[in-house]
Amino acid sequence: MKQGDAIELVPTRIGKRGEAEGEADGRRVRVRGGLPGERARVRVLHVSKGGPVAVGKWMEAIEPHPARREPPCPIHDRCGGCGLQHIEVGAALALKLTQAQSQLPAVKEWRETVASPNALHYRAKTFLLAVDVRGGLKFGARPPRGTRLVDTSGCVVLRHEIEKVAARVRNRVDDPRIRTVLIRGNRAGEVQATLVYRGSPPSYPRLPVAALYLQRHDDPGNRICSDASEDLVAGEPLVETYDGMAAGIPPTAFMQGNPDVAEVLYRDAAAALEGNRLAELYCGGGVAGLLALRAQPNARLHGVDRSARSIDTAQSNARRNDLAKRCRFEAIRAEDATGDWDSVLVNPPRAGCHESVLAVISKSSANRLVYLSCNPVSLARDIERLGWPVKWARAADMFPQTPHLEILAVLER
Repeated sequence: MKQGDAIELVPTRIGKRGEAEGEADGRRVRVRGGLPGERARVRVLHVSKGGPVAVGKWMEAIEPHPARREPPCPIHDRCGGCGLQHIEVGAALALKLTQAQSQLPAVKEWRETVASPNALHYRAKTFLLAVDVRGGLKFGARPPRGTRLVDTSGCVVLRHEIEKVAARVRNRVDDPRIRTVLIRGNRAGEVQATLVYRGSPPSYPRLPVAALYLQRHDDPGNRICSDASEDLVAGEPLVETYDGMAAGIPPTAFMQGNPDVAEVLYRDAAAALEGNRLAELYCGGGVAGLLALRAQPNARLHGVDRSARSIDTAQSNARRNDLAKRCRFEAIRAEDATGDWDSVLVNPPRAGCHESVLAVISKSSANRLVYLSCNPVSLARDIERLGWPVKWARAADMFPQTPHLEILAVLER
């Protein structure tokens, strides 16, 4: 196999960026725009010298997949942020679920899958990277492969009010000190923006937002934002409501991008926590743990996250909902947490839990672990390492049009 070859391929699975993957000539071939089960003609673009891997371009279907469609987004091919817009949403979710279930043989009971109420215009956050081009700023995003900035105007997965503010940023923001603009909103249609800058505070235009923040970020590299605190320079902080509980929307710290699906998962996770001594590791804003605390008047909560900004949000959420007296939040690493717990909730990044975190959980008095995962592969690894039986699991389509699938798993010993 060499660059430029035309081959036939029937992919068997979805890759982590949405590309279809199959085997040909002893190599694993990744094809953007392909579909598992569809026989297609593929042009080889690159053959890896470091391993039996090749990258191809989908040319045409020989035996078309019945769920293939034209991508609804005008920038789908340039952006690369979604990856699965060329397949009907229901079929894509079925493919993702089947693949996740094959990766998680320890799960015997799968509860009903959570579909996103909206397949388009569901995403409540985005960010725009700024590049100084010929004396003016250009805003966009970098594709999964390559460094060239892509104009994301017209994105159809962003909520309308988010895209409206993004359009204003592209047209009105032109201060070279600005590195990134983070835009976030709630289901009430309100939006906030954070201007991440270097050096002295920038000038900022009028934007159609309810709150405007500034954050200084002088470090080199490609980090979107820094660990510095944000300064509110206009408006009032926004809140989102999950199952009747108000939670602040952080300017730069982690928040889920699909509030409709997040609400269901937070509710399920909270209901699965048993006992009066609860812990939430990688707690972020603490929403699920606080929902459990609200439902259990005799319970106490210990929340842990290494991000001081996330802990600030969690503490604010506790005060906002009159739960501060029954919880303690710490800005420490999950592996450094200690406590006498009945149930533990974890929501780690895609890499999953470090072995030392699993050791902390195993050595604790907890008999139940509620695990929120965005990566079935790392979840399967952690289940095997911990060795606790899985009581049940539930999948959720947090990001339709993408290969990502959120999994809630409940383990007991």
